[in-house]
Amino acid sequence: MKPTVFLLILTNTFDAIAEEPIAKFSVKVDLGKDVGQSFGTLFEVRNKKNQVIAGAGFLDVYNTRFRSDRHTLQFFVRPEHNARNFSVKRLSHPDLDCGIYLLDLDQKLQAWSSVRNNLVRLWNPETQTWSDAPIPQTGRVLSGDGIMRLGNGILTFTSGKVAFNDRVILTPPEKGRYYNFYYALGRLFFYHTDRNEKKGFTKIYACPWTSDSKEPIDLKQATIMDAKYVGATPFAWGQYRDEVLTVSNYGGVYVFSDSRWKTLAEAQKGVSFQVYSMLNYHDRLLMAQYPTGELFEYRGQELKRLKGWPPKLPGVSSSAREAQTMAIYRGDLIVGVWPWAEIWRYNLDDEKWHSMGRLFSHPELTDKTTHPYEAEAKKFGLVANHWGQRVTGMVPLGNALMLSTSTKGTYQWFDKYKFLTDAQRREYGSVVELHMSGNLATQIKWKNRPIKIEFVVEKNRLIIRQDSKKIAQTEFKVNNPNIFHGTSINWGQGVFGDLNGKLKSKKSTETAN
Repeated sequence: MKPTVFLLILTNTFDAIAEEPIAKFSVKVDLGKDVGQSFGTLFEVRNKKNQVIAGAGFLDVYNTRFRSDRHTLQFFVRPEHNARNFSVKRLSHPDLDCGIYLLDLDQKLQAWSSVRNNLVRLWNPETQTWSDAPIPQTGRVLSGDGIMRLGNGILTFTSGKVAFNDRVILTPPEKGRYYNFYYALGRLFFYHTDRNEKKGFTKIYACPWTSDSKEPIDLKQATIMDAKYVGATPFAWGQYRDEVLTVSNYGGVYVFSDSRWKTLAEAQKGVSFQVYSMLNYHDRLLMAQYPTGELFEYRGQELKRLKGWPPKLPGVSSSAREAQTMAIYRGDLIVGVWPWAEIWRYNLDDEKWHSMGRLFSHPELTDKTTHPYEAEAKKFGLVANHWGQRVTGMVPLGNALMLSTSTKGTYQWFDKYKFLTDAQRREYGSVVELHMSGNLATQIKWKNRPIKIEFVVEKNRLIIRQDSKKIAQTEFKVNNPNIFHGTSINWGQGVFGDLNGKLKSKKSTETAN
């Protein structure tokens, strides 16, 4: 497997060889005004057996603490042979103790942990090293904060403050705090809690605001909902068509639609129902849930449990499982599951889940305990699930899918934990590069007008061009030059959800062989 850095540099060898494309797919797309929407699918290609063999679109997923970069475009072609093959490589440790979560912006990977005063580390693919990331002007990145592309600008919400480019548009409240922000469909969403013993509250805000607004956010225009319990906190946000959804840690499912809030499921203390990830997938919004360890789907009416989505590895307990992370990679759905850091891949055409193993080499699987190292946790006076193994992040980067790991929390490491070797403990809080042949992710250059994007398949590489300029490429071996003969194309529909924009033109060409 080639290092990621190789794939992010245009080499003279590739540029010097002009190959006749095996296939080319071109679209001129108007994504409209950027108001935080999910952009969806540009196209999918199906063969004579009605199986998806290629496609392109924009992933939109919120994994526990942070949302993915919506401007990241993926192009995939599934190889005809060895399509299930994959490889993994563990990067150098970010040195953020026992747990990290991933942020991505402009195809740059960052690792966050609550330890060391909410430190963020930035990955340098050229030197294969980590360094401290700059602290935003709005303050340190906390859990549920974010830094996102919005049109040509940057929207930052950290430490209870929000700014667009260099302009602050929301300051912290006089009482309590703002947290767990989400921007979508022209509104800024967040929770506001004041834990005053007599008059404590938790409210959920939906504030109208767009990037061309000249004034700060006006809270008087906000649509506000009172959460049932003080201290309610979401682990994920999502959107389905023209609705925005949030789920509190008490199981309250709230939907913002038609400029009002409604309760889809009432919060209940003592009843476990947490959602840790939301992802747009075909015609539905998927939610990753605890304690079933399975996915739920939402299509505009109710939540439906998808039993066996995903299954579990043989030999582990079926109790207290948590589907925590999701992504779309090489056209398939990828899911990470606690407490054994399982990775599962789902192909919709064959309707099967495929195990991709675990992100930890230790301990051996067992159903005698629910979580790894329960006896060791008890010995040190910790909660039983302290050393449970999480897959906390999934970020498509170049030709790879970057994954991160954690203990139950982003805990500090102490040398007294002698039951783990140094190599074993560094599997916690690490980043793993997963690679399957045939995927290419890159960042589009936002234009306030329609853009032309070309997706090219050559004999030995995949290429993405924007407005005739190459913006990404990767090695890819095509063994059958007739792979696209007799195929059909679905424009604006596919695994990333329906296109949220307008195709001004579309064209596919195939070289006769």
